[in-house]
Amino acid sequence: MTALRTVAFVAFVAPLVFATSARAELVSPRAAYVDRALTAMRALGPARRAALEHALYDAARTTCHGDRDAPAIDCVIAAATATCSGDASCELAADVIITNLRARAAWLDEPTRARIVREAADYHAGLIAALDRRFAALAAELAIAGGRDGTAIDALCVARDRVVRACRDGDDACVASVPWSRCVAALVWFVGGTR
Repeated sequence: MTALRTVAFVAFVAPLVFATSARAELVSPRAAYVDRALTAMRALGPARRAALEHALYDAARTTCHGDRDAPAIDCVIAAATATCSGDASCELAADVIITNLRARAAWLDEPTRARIVREAADYHAGLIAALDRRFAALAAELAIAGGRDGTAIDALCVARDRVVRACRDGDDACVASVPWSRCVAALVWFVGGTR
């Protein structure tokens, strides 16, 4: 369940590259992981994807007490393990969802979250809509870079991780600096949820 962290660590400590496919293209272990996560997210389909995200969100809020701060990682992983019941695709998708759950405060500043509380009839739905706008802005960068697969996502997120970017509070079209794992999780969630 901590694959994003593990893959990021391996990527920086041991930059191994292996050959795959008949064309013998080089695919990094990170990109291969991202491809598997995209496949898992797409395989869930919209209804199961939403149900898994909602189950983990509820667990983070109630069991793991993550209303204001990031929920305890061990608690959310245990909830995902119980929810997925050994389904490897579900666990890959849950890894992405957990990364996004724990990063919400980094993606949405305090004024934006306060505005959602004031304006949205359903806070969770408002939160998802606000995150989707940020993730869509990041996906636009991916589209401009040319690609929607694991290799393209990995390349964009590695490049973004090396550049400092700042945004004004409330600017939904701006995506500030984010670490590789958060960038990947956002793009897998967004791109994996669209066909």
